[in-house]
Amino acid sequence: MHYDPSLFRAGPCGRSAAPDDFSPHTRRRQVQTLTDQQGRVLKAQVLAVDNGKVKIKREDGQTFELPLATLSGETQKSLKVWAEKAASEIPAGAVTVELSRGMFSVTKNEDEGMVVSEEEWGYSLTLTNRTAKPLQNIRIEYVLFAKPDQDPGKDKAAAILKRTNGSTTVKEIAGNNRAVVRTDTIKIYKQKLKPGFVWKDKGGSDTIRDTLYGVWIKAYVGEQVVAEICNPSSLGKTEKGP
Repeated sequence: MHYDPSLFRAGPCGRSAAPDDFSPHTRRRQVQTLTDQQGRVLKAQVLAVDNGKVKIKREDGQTFELPLATLSGETQKSLKVWAEKAASEIPAGAVTVELSRGMFSVTKNEDEGMVVSEEEWGYSLTLTNRTAKPLQNIRIEYVLFAKPDQDPGKDKAAAILKRTNGSTTVKEIAGNNRAVVRTDTIKIYKQKLKPGFVWKDKGGSDTIRDTLYGVWIKAYVGEQVVAEICNPSSLGKTEKGP
């Protein structure tokens, strides 16, 4: 098995931007109306609910904490619902993906004038859980893309990328830990002429070969997309993802 030593991180299609905070209640930071026990009203962005306190950010940009006990019963109830929903979500950037491509196998056949190689190429994926809690049943869906040789003598259809769809599941990644999985493979063909032979109606190289062009990956926990990468990033503009 041969691996390309280069590693790739998320392209522009990705959702792997580094977060500011991985605490369990940092999601869903919409502006809410909070009412205290005296009926006074405050509009603020809720940042976190924990240890009997709510952390908020006022419209003037100031951030501070309030004891939940000072708020009305209705406000406390709504904040509890908010916290439960926020706790079930996974923060942006909690899962990152690195990948390296590799040739997993090769089969060669030859006749009088040509050697034909059938190579199986794919990717090794390293998923990192950057939160403190374990993540379970991470579903990975992906598309592998191969680019046929675009020799001038070949049909124009050869310029269309070949696709192979696949999926795999990681049962669990412990907090602040990682897991490595491998994709399925896509076939890459190489045709090399033997000395003394030439292509009919073609010039130049004695070799025609396809290339592994790239991959588009989405990682899910439940129905939430926790990471998405394209390599190259242009796939996000020209191709359909998994």
